[in-house]
Parts: sequence; C-alpha cells; structure tokens
Amino acid sequence: MRIITFIATLALVQNTMAQSYLDRTLYPERLHDDLEMLRSAIHEAHPDPYRYHTKAELDALIDRTRDSIRLPMSVVEFEQALSPVLKGLGDQHTRVEWPAVMQEALMANAILLPMKVRILPDGVYLEEELKGFRSVPVGSRILAINGRPMEEVVERLIATVIGDGANRTYAERVVEREFNLRYHLHIERTNVYRIGYRTPDHVIGEQIVFGMTGNEISNTRKPKGAALLPWGATEIPDGGVLWLHLRTLDPDSLALAGVRPDRFLNAMLAEANRSKVRTLVIDVRGAGGREPSMAALLFSAIAKTPFKVLDDIVVRSIAPPVARISHRIPEEHYANANARFLLAGKGTYRLPETDGRLVLHDPMAKAFVGKVYLISDGYTRDAAALLAMMVRRNDRGRVVGEEVGSNAFGFTGGPEWVVTAPTSGLRFHIPLLKYVPAGRGTGPTDRGEQPNHQAYQTPAGLANGRDDIRSSLLEMIRELE
Repeated sequence: MRIITFIATLALVQNTMAQSYLDRTLYPERLHDDLEMLRSAIHEAHPDPYRYHTKAELDALIDRTRDSIRLPMSVVEFEQALSPVLKGLGDQHTRVEWPAVMQEALMANAILLPMKVRILPDGVYLEEELKGFRSVPVGSRILAINGRPMEEVVERLIATVIGDGANRTYAERVVEREFNLRYHLHIERTNVYRIGYRTPDHVIGEQIVFGMTGNEISNTRKPKGAALLPWGATEIPDGGVLWLHLRTLDPDSLALAGVRPDRFLNAMLAEANRSKVRTLVIDVRGAGGREPSMAALLFSAIAKTPFKVLDDIVVRSIAPPVARISHRIPEEHYANANARFLLAGKGTYRLPETDGRLVLHDPMAKAFVGKVYLISDGYTRDAAALLAMMVRRNDRGRVVGEEVGSNAFGFTGGPEWVVTAPTSGLRFHIPLLKYVPAGRGTGPTDRGEQPNHQAYQTPAGLANGRDDIRSSLLEMIRELE
C-alpha cells in the first residue's frame, strides 16, 4: 500500500511540475519530510559528510533549514532552501536534480536571455549572442540587465552553485554555462531584457533583447563541426608543438563518439615521435569524467617513472540499505563491497594498499618524454582535475590556467544513491566514494589544485574570436626554444 501511495503521489507531483515549476503549491510539513529524507541519506551513505562540519553541526544546519520552511513553496524555492545544507556539506556531487518533466517544461516554456557570457577577472563579457545576429557586439562588457548591476547578478547566481568547499572558480564556470537558465529561475522572469553594455571600443550602449525558449535557442544555434569532437590533436608546425584537445574524459561519451582512448594515445605518440614533437600541450578546459582510470591512462602516455594516481578510496556504505521505492541503489557496488573494503575506524572503510587502483602504474612503452603543459579551468573536474594534479605533483609539466573544479585534497564520485523526494519530486544524488589524490596538494584545503601559472581569456580575445590563453602559451613556448 505504501508503494502504491508513493507512486501515486510522485505521478501527481510530476503532472504538477509539467504545468508550473514556479507555483507555491508544496506545503511545508511535507517538504520537511523531503528534507528528512535528504538528511538520512547523507548520514547513511555519503563518504565524507563531516568534512567541514561535525555531525552535530550539520544536523543543526539541517534543523535551521527545516524551521525556515514555514510557507508553501515552489520547487525552485525549495531547491534554493536546501542550499545551506548542501553548501555546508561542500560537495559538488551531492546535488539536486529536477524532475524530468520540469526540465522539459523549462526548455519548452521558459523565456530565456539568448546570450552566452564569460566571467573574467574584471567583469562579465558577451561571448556569443544566441539569436543568430549581433545586436550587442561580441566582447562587450555587460554592465547591467534591466537595471540590475552585473556584479549583483553574478554574486546572486554564484550563491546558487554547490561546489567543492570554497571553490569560487568552479561556481563562475557553472554560472557561465547556465547563465540564462539560472537568471530566469533566480533573478527574474521576463520576456524583454534591457542590456547595458560597453563595447570593446569603450562606447556605452543599451539594447533591448527579446527572450527565446531553450528549444528555440538550440534550434537557432549552429554547431561548430570539428569542435564537437571529444578528442583531437593538432600539430603546430612552426614550434614543434602538439596540441591535445580533451573535451571529456568520460568513457561512455568517448565510446558514443567512436573514440578508443588507448588507440588514440598510441597513434598520438607515434605521430609525435614521427614529427619530432618537442612540446605537448594537454588542454582539459571544461573536461570531466568520473573514472580515475582515465587519468591514469593519460598520464601513462607522458610519465617518465612509475606513478600513483590515488592514495586512498574511502566509503562509509558497504552493506545494501533497506529497500525503499524512493531509493535507487547501485547493486553492483554492494555485491562485492564487503570483500574489497577494510574497516578503518569511525564508520569508514578503505581499500587495501594492494588494490590495483592504489598501486604504482608504469609509463607506456613509448611515452612522450618532451616538455608538457596542461591547461585547466574551473570546470576541469574529476578525472581531468586528477590528471592536472598528477602533472603538477609529479613535476612532469606546468599547469596553466585556473584552479581546477575538484578539491585538491579529496573529492567524491563513483556509484551513487538517487533518492526521489515524494513531495517535491526532486532527485537527491549521494555519491558513495571519496577519492584521495596521490601526492601533496597545493593551496587551501577547501580549494582545487592551483595552477603554476594563472591565465585567463581576455575581452579582446572574445571580440576577435581568439583564444588568448592558447596564443600566449604558444608564444611563450617559442620564446623558450
């Protein structure tokens, strides 16, 4: 009977979402139950829940959040109400996912600002206008939207992002990617946007831009052909440089694109040797991928000595939980967790040091031995962030760009619980593993690995369609030859 009631309730919630995700129809008493479901899942399954707060402090934070929910809310408002809890946990992989019908409704019905922006150290700039014509010059600094200063807008949107610890760079990159949608949900809902801007020639202007739905934006935007390929290598003939583009380290995405990582790397190494390449640039800006083995494979292509990828893998949930219709549990994880993990104390379990993921790995037989640079940004995360850490900590190359998005001292991933809240329909993702990267991290313990050399795109580069980080790095490489 309870299962039938849950399914009926969830169906009603999803039907309501399809109609409106902004109506305040969710009663506080029932939202409290959703919050308690999240609390229980965190305490029961999360691999590192008390990193920034003790259990008592985290419970007190959840209690304050519960007590603040006193009036009926919309799904969007409830998701934001959960933000203090998730920020207190400080884990980007413990996340809230909207119901599928809500995501579809957003794409079909929400009127969005058809612009893509870039957040640079000195302001917010227009990277692309998504309507297909230029009413505001690309590379212009956006000063205000409908009278709201951009500094205020960005700070409000950054506050909606859950990252690892205090990593602001990751939050900025997420806001860039989801700017128009987050603006719609968290700033204002309107059909007309009055954009105040300053052009690259320092001319102040204002332009009215009419909104479009997400589907209209997708249909209007033209793909960039080869830029969509997940992996690629480009030889720079006048500098002995091979530029390796890695847009994802996710094995499933690579398989769908027909990319075999081992074959690709062997072909790349053969070409580098044949062309007498002296410098390899590995560009992992915006790349992710939840398999640490991908970082091991890539680093083996440039390693000079045996290396470690991880110092530890930690888990707290090794026995299958009580079956609940609201919980989707990774059965494969629990099938052999007891045999793999050893009790380490305080409710945690660790892999033995002899596990294949914690031992030394050998370089490839014909690994690249020249100079290496790796370019990262705030959206370089998980396996790609781990690769950046290995390059720096093994002193195998120089990391250029921004702090990576995953925490330098440990980040979560692997299999996860997906818990569907019956009232709001939100899905809570709870990761089960914590990865501890090998070597010593740099910078604060609540931040990502820091680059050897900070580098950012420039407004002039945006205006001229030029990647100034690439241009500057290639110029530096030529000067060092």
